[in-house]
Amino acid sequence: MERFVISIGRELGSGGKEIAEKVATRLGIKFYDRKLLEVAARESGLDTTVFENADERESHTFAGNIFSIHGAITDIFIGGSCMSSDQLFAIQSEAIRDLAERESCVIVGRCAEYVLRDHPRKASIFITADYEDRVRYVMNHDNVDRTQATLTIEKGDKRRRSYHDYYATTRWGEARCYDLCINSSHFGIEGTTDFICNYIKKRFGI
Repeated sequence: MERFVISIGRELGSGGKEIAEKVATRLGIKFYDRKLLEVAARESGLDTTVFENADERESHTFAGNIFSIHGAITDIFIGGSCMSSDQLFAIQSEAIRDLAERESCVIVGRCAEYVLRDHPRKASIFITADYEDRVRYVMNHDNVDRTQATLTIEKGDKRRRSYHDYYATTRWGEARCYDLCINSSHFGIEGTTDFICNYIKKRFGI
């Protein structure tokens, strides 16, 4: 079977990660969310915590994790020149492209739909949900009250949008920038998973 890759963007509280995991399981392919950070760290020789600190955050320079760069990445040390999140994004993007070349997979967030914009067998999906459903999802998932849930959604969406729109020329969550946008409130987690799997099977002739 010819390889394919699915990129999934998501609003916080939409169940996007849970849906993405189920899609990967149903299709029998790999799933990458935070695991992608481990791949980028392994392939670059850097510590995973450095990528975690930069994960889906827009450009800045890290004072706590310092590197020396002379055409290539050298050993981590304290003191010297700093590596910005722009450089970490470049390393992570290369890891995404390498994965898409090697295997079929589902990748959540990390501007994957933009990074893989020239991939011939890539389906980009964005998952949203009605606001009240998102609030309930976060309340149940994080075991918090409504006030904390709404604050989590506000901060999470802002961070994801800022990160995406800083690195991509497309806009986070804008329908024309994706192959498929779906509101998980209409079908629920399982129904949305079914819908996406059927779409992928028809799209790629699986």
